[in-house]
Amino acid sequence: MVYCFQCGMCSGSCPTIGRMEHGPRRIMQMIRLGMADKVLRSNDLWYCVSCYSCTARCPQGVQVTDVMAGLRNLSIAKGLATDKEAKFSRVFVEVLQRYGRMYEPEVLVRYYMSQAGVSALLKQAGLGLTMLRKGKIGLRPERINDTDELSDIAARIRSNGGGRS
Repeated sequence: MVYCFQCGMCSGSCPTIGRMEHGPRRIMQMIRLGMADKVLRSNDLWYCVSCYSCTARCPQGVQVTDVMAGLRNLSIAKGLATDKEAKFSRVFVEVLQRYGRMYEPEVLVRYYMSQAGVSALLKQAGLGLTMLRKGKIGLRPERINDTDELSDIAARIRSNGGGRS
């Protein structure tokens, strides 16, 4: 078994550490100290962008990114994730499971409608049209060939203690 020895390489490598209250190093420490409730309620889980910088640089081989993903799933499963980042993550995963690829227009419409309403969504319309004109997004989603296989993977993750993703 591999253990974190609190070197701080993960936090030093994290591109979103500036937004976090604790950072990956402290999250790992809080887990070891049995502070599960505080960890699962932390917004830090949602600031992780899964870039794997922390995992790649960890001298102990701790899969920090995977731990953070597991914590997000557990937070959702326990009903503790209620902030904007958690809601965005849920919408993102649902769209990804449906198409097998990211479809930005649907993610944004669903997220803004659930969070802020039509006025916030309309504020994004100009950016959306620019991205459409430049070919950065499409009007229709692209799909992978076998979304059933992706659904099976997601079901296995959920059955192994993960949340809704």
